[in-house]
Amino acid sequence: MTAEQRKAQVIDAAIALFGRHGLKGTTTRALAEAAGVSEATIFKHFPTKDDLYAAAFERRTFVGTAQLVTELQGYVDRQDDEGLLRRLIGAILDGYERDRDLHRMLLYAWLEQGPTENNRMWNQMRRSPLFEFLDRYVRQRQAEGVFRADATGLLTAALVALPVNHAISTKLYGIESEFPDEQVIDTYARLLLDGVRGGMALGR
Repeated sequence: MTAEQRKAQVIDAAIALFGRHGLKGTTTRALAEAAGVSEATIFKHFPTKDDLYAAAFERRTFVGTAQLVTELQGYVDRQDDEGLLRRLIGAILDGYERDRDLHRMLLYAWLEQGPTENNRMWNQMRRSPLFEFLDRYVRQRQAEGVFRADATGLLTAALVALPVNHAISTKLYGIESEFPDEQVIDTYARLLLDGVRGGMALGR
């Protein structure tokens, strides 16, 4: 293996273990065994577990985001707000389904870290291409008089928070939903659109 391949192998093993035991509950010995390397190799690439966690966060958190943003921009160009929300919600549900270890790792981090670290991680997420796109999208639709003129940040957060909450409950916690994902996507898209338009969408 090349050095980069070995590094990627360690990161993938770390995401799986951090997702099961958290950062504090994962030892470097366990990491080395899971990755099939020595502890010395881990420290060569990542001097501390925090460094390894940061690398894992950056490696997997925003995978596929650029392609998703391109797709969402197509909906903006067609002025298809409901289609955009359906695609966004579907991507969120799929992401939690496809990469449970990553999202479990992030959940552990929110609970283990203090306010300073959590604010730093949140600010890092807010600078992601997806959040920046959603901010621009909401501002554009507000300027066009389509979305209600409330705080942009709150409207942007609302578009993400509802599907994320559902994804955490069903994909991470394993709570069975009485509704299939397609119905969840359809209902949430119309509900969110009704909210950001100020109560007009469901009547159209």
